[in-house]
Amino acid sequence: MESALSSPHPRGLVLARWPNLDSSPGKTAFHQNFSFGGISLQLRGDSAGDVHGGNEMLAFRSTRDSDKALEIDVEVRWTDELHTSGTNATFESGAIWRVYESGDEFVFDFASPLFGNQPYKRMRIERDFSHVAVMLSGAASERCGKISPLEYPACELLITNYLACHGLGVEVHGCGLIDRDAGGHLFLGHSGAGKSTTARLWESLRAPEILSDDRIILRLHDGELWMYGTPWHGEAAFASPGSAKLNRIYILRHGRENKFSVLPQARAVGEVFARCFPPFYSSGGLVGTVDFIKSSLDVVPCYEFNFLPDPSSLEAVLGFHDS
Repeated sequence: MESALSSPHPRGLVLARWPNLDSSPGKTAFHQNFSFGGISLQLRGDSAGDVHGGNEMLAFRSTRDSDKALEIDVEVRWTDELHTSGTNATFESGAIWRVYESGDEFVFDFASPLFGNQPYKRMRIERDFSHVAVMLSGAASERCGKISPLEYPACELLITNYLACHGLGVEVHGCGLIDRDAGGHLFLGHSGAGKSTTARLWESLRAPEILSDDRIILRLHDGELWMYGTPWHGEAAFASPGSAKLNRIYILRHGRENKFSVLPQARAVGEVFARCFPPFYSSGGLVGTVDFIKSSLDVVPCYEFNFLPDPSSLEAVLGFHDS
């Protein structure tokens, strides 16, 4: 089986297909359900450890709604060892993962010096991202201990790609919070822009529910823009599965005063896109991401928020009204 997985081919990986995945939990001994941004995911395997999902995902466990179709089905399998392919990757993340294309599948390989030179995990995914086979390396586990099938960034990649593939939403680089009086607020920013600072300020002064200080999922429902928390938090480590309707989006920038500037839609689309996580290796996914952002900015305005990293910025937001 493993030699088939790593056979080189000039057009990419040639991979023997897994048997068809079945979403019925009876096919495997253990299963666990999760929900991310309203997207249902079931993790199946032959042991409780296979379906734990990792500590970061505990708050996102859910009860399966039998009336709702399962959106992402993930089956965990073990192999003695995984081997690096001899072919060129379709996309290199520059971190621990890379993507290959194989017929009607995407293949994500995860490698780290901690686990040696070979991949410690491989995800084989149908192109609609609804069925996933996760292969874990027994050799890597013996050397370095437990391997979680959906540890960051594996689960995040599944969710962001599913959203983009189906035009259902986008994950953005932002701090999202729900104030008990003022409702939902979303502050987008690159690393260092002030997302975690903003989260801590609001926590200390208003005690809101902070959905995340780094990554938020956006979706449209009945003509309204909603945000959802994720488990993939920033340095302030805020993560909640809550959700809230949004009335506007803020682009964070450090400034000498607290100042709001409305952005024309064309520029706003570019600013939001620059702070989201699109699948750069998928032309269809990129188009879906841009289209979703455009649709979202038809619903809510986007403002550049030059802010001071002190309590005055919070008061500015609470006192701000669209002109």
